Amino acid sequence: MVFNNKIRFLVRILILSVGIFALIYSAVILHSFIKSLFALAYTILSISEMLLFMNKTNNDFISFLNALIYEDFTNYYSRSKKHDQDVYSLFNKLNEKYRKIAFEKEVQHAFLQTIIKHINIGVLVMDNEGGVVLVNSYFLRLLNVNSVKSIKEIKNKSAKLQNEIENIESNKPKLLELILDGELYRLSVNASHFKLDGISYKLVSLQDINIELDEQEINAWQKLIRVLTHEIMNSVTPISSLASSLNKLLTKAINNNNVDPKHLEYLSDGLNAVQNRSEGLIKFTEAYKKLTQVQYPDFKSINIHKLFENVILLHKSKIEEFKIEATISVKSDLNLLADKSMIEQIMINLIKNSIQALEEIKNPIIQIKGFIENKRVIIQVIDNGKGIPEDKIDKIFIPFFTTKDSGSGIGLSFARQVMRLHKGVISVKSVPENTIFTLKF
Repeated sequence: MVFNNKIRFLVRILILSVGIFALIYSAVILHSFIKSLFALAYTILSISEMLLFMNKTNNDFISFLNALIYEDFTNYYSRSKKHDQDVYSLFNKLNEKYRKIAFEKEVQHAFLQTIIKHINIGVLVMDNEGGVVLVNSYFLRLLNVNSVKSIKEIKNKSAKLQNEIENIESNKPKLLELILDGELYRLSVNASHFKLDGISYKLVSLQDINIELDEQEINAWQKLIRVLTHEIMNSVTPISSLASSLNKLLTKAINNNNVDPKHLEYLSDGLNAVQNRSEGLIKFTEAYKKLTQVQYPDFKSINIHKLFENVILLHKSKIEEFKIEATISVKSDLNLLADKSMIEQIMINLIKNSIQALEEIKNPIIQIKGFIENKRVIIQVIDNGKGIPEDKIDKIFIPFFTTKDSGSGIGLSFARQVMRLHKGVISVKSVPENTIFTLKF
């Protein structure tokens, strides 16, 4: 095809050369005005046809490129001559290819738009100038507006929300309480930054967690009330029954004017029992008061290896008594910024619990580990005791809940409060012969 075009181009050069020669010959040699005029016309026509020949394919190619630039894939390219059909067939194939790519892009865009529209999370995308380039219907419903074109428009609804959206850092979610149209909202706010075509964008998500928090709060209160009711009834019921019996005995003795020494002994024992149970209730309320008055941590650098050694030393007698194999696994230079006394108290409670869980176990083992994972300091206390029953593992962090007859039920609740004050968490995994308490700072 390229060879054919060269031949056609050379033929046109030859025709043009003949016209120019005829023009010069008729004008210079023959001095004929008429012949020169015809030769000039012939030459002009030859030049025009050559330009038309050269520009036709070029114009079609430029048209094809412009169509690609402006994403117009509706054109169809054709030429009747066989030697041009290969080029125009390639134009049409490329055009069809880009048409499919554009269609797939539109489908994906519509698909993502539909998902974003229907998810129950508010989504907003803004550029560096504060212009909103995308916002879903959930976000608009949350603010009770029809549209948001700029982040500044959010100030009309909540200056606090606008400030949070503008200043929140990537991948650092926050819990935000807002009053919108007289209603309290508790929102989980998160953000991420990204670039498209060299332009920076910020994606902000808002999730209303009122329902989840309310459910958790209700469940927590119900569990706490059940525990409090159980503890109080265990003390009040025998006190009430015993007081009633003592009252009847005393009334009978007064009415008969006859006091039996055995009755006096029974009365004394009964009053002692009432006193003991009353003191138990006082201790119970003092423990509750202690649990609700945890002080703010005094943050200092702690060497974890030394902390582990001190905790093991405090329990040395019990560890030797039950022949427990206690091991420490931590780098000697691993430090933690925390309140030493609080973390030490947590470790003491956890080791004590492990020792009690190993009292009837052959080859008892306690492992204490300290390491760094995902830039977080992790402490683990592991034992091979009988484990925590499945129906109780979700209750062990509830205040005053205990699986032991002599336990107060505040040790793990205290640990959870301390970890929250340290911006960390405490968790547990337990199966027979493998119970792991994990502290993540």
